[in-house]
Amino acid sequence: MATLLAPAGSPEAVQAALDAGADAVYVGLKGWSRGGARGELTWEELVTSRRRAAAAGRDLQVALNIIPKPDDRARLSERIPLLLDLGIRTLIVNDIGILGTLRREFPVLRVTASIGCGAQTASDVSFFRDLGAHAVVLPGTIGPEEVGGMAAVRGIAVEVMLHMVEEFILLGKCWMPSYVHLKPSPQPDDAPAHSLPEGAERGLRQTGSMKRGGVGACFKICQTPWDLYQGDRWVDARLFPSRQISRVSEVAAYVAAGVDVLKLQGRSLTPELLVPLVRRYRDALDGRADDSAMAVQSAALPASWTVVGR
Repeated sequence: MATLLAPAGSPEAVQAALDAGADAVYVGLKGWSRGGARGELTWEELVTSRRRAAAAGRDLQVALNIIPKPDDRARLSERIPLLLDLGIRTLIVNDIGILGTLRREFPVLRVTASIGCGAQTASDVSFFRDLGAHAVVLPGTIGPEEVGGMAAVRGIAVEVMLHMVEEFILLGKCWMPSYVHLKPSPQPDDAPAHSLPEGAERGLRQTGSMKRGGVGACFKICQTPWDLYQGDRWVDARLFPSRQISRVSEVAAYVAAGVDVLKLQGRSLTPELLVPLVRRYRDALDGRADDSAMAVQSAALPASWTVVGR
C-alpha cells in the first residue's frame, strides 16, 4: 500500500500534517535546505518535530537539498551522527556526489534522491538505485501510465510528487535567485572582462543560489511580471508560463501502477492551509475522495497558470 508523505515548515505544521493523516512528514533543517518562504526548522524545532512524529508512530524525514561547498561537506559529515541520534533515518538529497558519500559513510541511513536529481525514466531510477539511493522522487508531470515501468525497477522505492508547482525549467534546478539577491562579493582583479555582466563594475559579482548557500531563499521571480521590450520600447509585462500539478483524481491509478509514496509539495504552507491539502490526498488514498472537494479554485491562480490533473 502506498504511503502519504506531507511537507511541513514548522513544528505546528508537522503536527497539523500528522493530524490530517500523513504517514510521514518531511522538513528542512536551517542552513541545509532551501529556506526563505519554504520554511526551515532550527535544531530545537527539529527535536520538537521528531518527538511529535515519534509520539504519533510516524516517520520524520529531513530534506538536505542544497549543493554544499567543500567546507560544508565536512560539516555535514559531523551533523549526520546528531541526526541519527535524534532518530532521523531518512535524508532527501539532490546532489549526486553527496548521495554517494552519505551511503558510504553512513550505511544505516536511508537516502532519497530528491526531485531535483531529475529522474524521469526507468533508466534514471536504475541509476540512482545503483548509486545507493533507497528511493527516488519523480515529478507529477509523469502520469500513472508512464510510472509503471519505473516502479517495476527492483531494489528502490518510487515516490511521485503528486501536488506541486511546475517550474518553467526543471524543478529543483533553478538558479534565477542569483540575479535578484543584491549581496555582491569581491571579484578578482584579474578576472577577464567578458566574465562580467554587462554594465557591472569590475570588482563586484553576484554570487549564490538557493541551492549553494549564497542566498538560501527562493525569491520566486519566475512568478512575478517581467517587462517585455522591443528595442527601447516597452511592450508588455508578462509572467513565465507555469502549471500547478494536482493529481488527486488519479491517486488510485498511481497506486495501481506500483508507486510506493505519494509526496506533496508545500513546506511554506501554514498549518491551516496544509490540513485540507493532506486530508484531500488522504481521503483519495483511502478511497473516500469526494469529487466536489477535489476541484481546484482556478480563480486563485495567476492567469498564466493551467492546472493538470484536477
